[in-house]
Amino acid sequence: MGKIGFVERLSFKKQLILTFVWIMVLSVICTIITIVIGGIWIAKNTQIRPANSYEKQIPNIIKYVRTEGAAILDPKIRPELEQRIPAEGIRYQVVDTSGTPLYGTLQERQFQNKESLIESLNTTSGGRRNSAFGGMYTRCVPVITAEGDYKGAILLRYKLEVSTAPESGWINFAIVLYFVISPFLYIALFTYLFAGRFGKRIARPVHDLIEASKRIQDQDLDFTVSYKAHNELGMLTESFENMRSALKSSLIREWKLEQERRDMMDAIAHDFRTPMTVIQGNVELLADTPEMPRSQAEGHLKVIEDNIKRVNRLIQDIQVASEKDIEYFPLRSGEVCLQDFLQDKKLEIEYICSSRHAEYSFDFVDLTPNAGGTLFMDVQRVSQVLDNLISNSLRYLPQEGGWIGIRIERHVSALLFEICDNGPGFNDKAMPRLFEKFYRGEKGQSGLGLYTAKIIAEKHGGNIRAYNRQEGGARMTFTIRTQGQPK
Repeated sequence: MGKIGFVERLSFKKQLILTFVWIMVLSVICTIITIVIGGIWIAKNTQIRPANSYEKQIPNIIKYVRTEGAAILDPKIRPELEQRIPAEGIRYQVVDTSGTPLYGTLQERQFQNKESLIESLNTTSGGRRNSAFGGMYTRCVPVITAEGDYKGAILLRYKLEVSTAPESGWINFAIVLYFVISPFLYIALFTYLFAGRFGKRIARPVHDLIEASKRIQDQDLDFTVSYKAHNELGMLTESFENMRSALKSSLIREWKLEQERRDMMDAIAHDFRTPMTVIQGNVELLADTPEMPRSQAEGHLKVIEDNIKRVNRLIQDIQVASEKDIEYFPLRSGEVCLQDFLQDKKLEIEYICSSRHAEYSFDFVDLTPNAGGTLFMDVQRVSQVLDNLISNSLRYLPQEGGWIGIRIERHVSALLFEICDNGPGFNDKAMPRLFEKFYRGEKGQSGLGLYTAKIIAEKHGGNIRAYNRQEGGARMTFTIRTQGQPK
């Protein structure tokens, strides 16, 4: 038993409370540090302007106006004039002799008539004496030509107050905004960090329990769940471990028997599928083609009859398998016309592949042309093996471009069957166990079907093998002896 840390000794409720306290404490500390550092930065880097900073610029502006004279009244000079008037601190308006605005940053008319304008010339108003301007000061400067003629005036309005430089104002605003949102940012950051750590502490035992559940489903009880803690997950893990130990001692036998029964029925149902599909296809063909010639119809009826016999044999197998092992079944071998057998199988394969939208090739090579047209075998059992291998290949073909190749070679005393496809092939680790009883690979291949095929091939004096093709896909071969007595 490993050493249990302080946190693992706490219940989840206490861990959540402790986590929340740490988040709030650290957020408050970081917020205080941020405010202190930001305040120091503002104090050192903010450019403070004195209250009369804009008032000091008025004489230079007046000098420029007097230099330009009546040209100031022309709106075309506005860009040059505004280069000398700071827009952030001084607003202005250029008027003619009647007080009518010509241009400027002040939009409203400032003088009602010519007399009020004349009274304001060369004066500074505002402050306490004129509360209408809100504490602002206004300087009215006359526009006079070089000859001394009065042509109008320019109104300059400014405020006497301490201010900061524009660039400092934006920076200060950003810093103050960060002061406001920083507590929430720190809370979010520390919540993410602490939640991640808290989640990891929960995830490890939960993952162990999930993996343990999967292993129990796979009938693997040879493991232990090692998580130790004085909290809810620790108690759950301990209970799960006690359950595993009890299951290991009481359920292994029951699981094995149940799995054998289930897999046996799956395999037999799988073997039923091919003859039933062939029967259905031929019946539909006969029903849809009432004008079919009798000779051709008899061929389809022969295929239906042969597959009905195969179904009857499978029903007998179910009865035998319910009482005895699958290895126990006799062969019913006899003389078979090879050409009829090949023709029937080709028709069946053609129908099955077309229903699955798969391409196929069917080749027969006779290496003993003088051996005659008949041979000795249990035709229904051999068909059962061939159907099983073709069905397995069809199950894993790609949805488009699927292909199955069947090649049959006749030798002096044996038949060699080869089934190839362009599917994913076999897992290298699973290949040695493909023909074991009840073995089920990663892709769900039932071992009983291949196991039955192995028994049938061996009872015919042959064998069965599985390979992966170099160009991709699976390749399976099986041989049967066609002379001598069956086992």
